[in-house]
Amino acid sequence: MKKYKPAKLPVLITMVIVTALFRVLYKVVEYTEDYLPFSLVYVRIPIIIFGVLTAFVLLPAYYFNTFYTVTPKAVTVSTGVLVTVKQLMPVSSVKSVTTIIVPFGNLFGFNIVVLNAQGTNIIISFIKQNDAREITDIINNEIRKRSSTGTFAATEEGADGK
Repeated sequence: MKKYKPAKLPVLITMVIVTALFRVLYKVVEYTEDYLPFSLVYVRIPIIIFGVLTAFVLLPAYYFNTFYTVTPKAVTVSTGVLVTVKQLMPVSSVKSVTTIIVPFGNLFGFNIVVLNAQGTNIIISFIKQNDAREITDIINNEIRKRSSTGTFAATEEGADGK
């Protein structure tokens, strides 16, 4: 059993982007205040408070409470700030694995692994490139073991009607 955590750099980049978005929103409200007959100071203060809470409290808490556990039997994703969400997918139900490695993924850590099962999927996001490849290899090895034992061969023969 190995536990994985999201990369730290995407947290910082997301914090910067969210801070910039709230700064732009603040400036828009400040700019429109010049054209209105009333003051928007009571709108600007909540924007500042919500922006600081989102960028510097909620986002880091969300990322640092996120864990991915991968074993040859099951994959577990645990995340959340106030409410913890835990997703479990048995590896035996995984049909395919999609790995998205972005340019400079080793540096930035914006890589994604998607485990596809019938009717659902689990997304493992913001993971280091080496961890994404390792998770993909673990799951693909288990899928290969399944297919070599004839589990898929029996279902394919039944689907053809032979």
